[in-house]
Amino acid sequence: MRHRGAHFWLWTNSRLPHHIHEEVLSDGVQVEVQARVGHGGVTQVFIGIYADGGGAICEEFHDRAVGEYYCSALKWGAQRARELVADSQAFVAPHRVQLTLAPVITDEPTLALRRMEMSERERLKIRSEDAWSEYLAAKAAMLELMRATKVDPGVWADHKDRLRQAIDRRINVQRAYLR
Repeated sequence: MRHRGAHFWLWTNSRLPHHIHEEVLSDGVQVEVQARVGHGGVTQVFIGIYADGGGAICEEFHDRAVGEYYCSALKWGAQRARELVADSQAFVAPHRVQLTLAPVITDEPTLALRRMEMSERERLKIRSEDAWSEYLAAKAAMLELMRATKVDPGVWADHKDRLRQAIDRRINVQRAYLR
C-alpha cells in the first residue's frame, strides 16, 4: 500500500485517462510513472518513488511538450525516476580501490587495423570512438579515486591529468569529426 504525498493529490485527475509504468527495484523500492494528456494538449508526467513499506520517498510531476506520445513521456519519466533513486540512495564507499592507468589501445592487431588505409571520415569516426572510450575510462577511474578514503597526491595528479587530457582529446576529435 502506497502512502501518497501532496504532489500526487495535486496531480491526480480521475477524468483524464492515463498510462502507468511501474517497477519494483531489488531493494524493494517502488517506482511509479504516470503519463496523461492535459486539457491544453500538454503531456503531463507524474513520478513517484516509494519505500518498501509504501512511504513516499519522492514525488514530482512535470509538463512535457504538446502532442508528445505517452510512450516517450513514460520513458523520460522512468529515466528521471532512476536519477532520483540514485540521488536518494546513500553513498557506500568501496572497500578496496584498484588504480590503473592504461593507453587507449594496447592490442597490436587492433592498432594494425587502425593504421590501414581508410577515408578521412572513417578515421575521424574511429578516433572519435576511441576518444569517447578513453574519456569514459578516465572518468570511471577518477570516480573510483574520489570514493577512496585516502588518496596519494601523486596518483590524484596522474588521474586528474588523464581526465583532462581525455576531455581535451574528445573535444578536439569531435570538432574535426563534426565539420
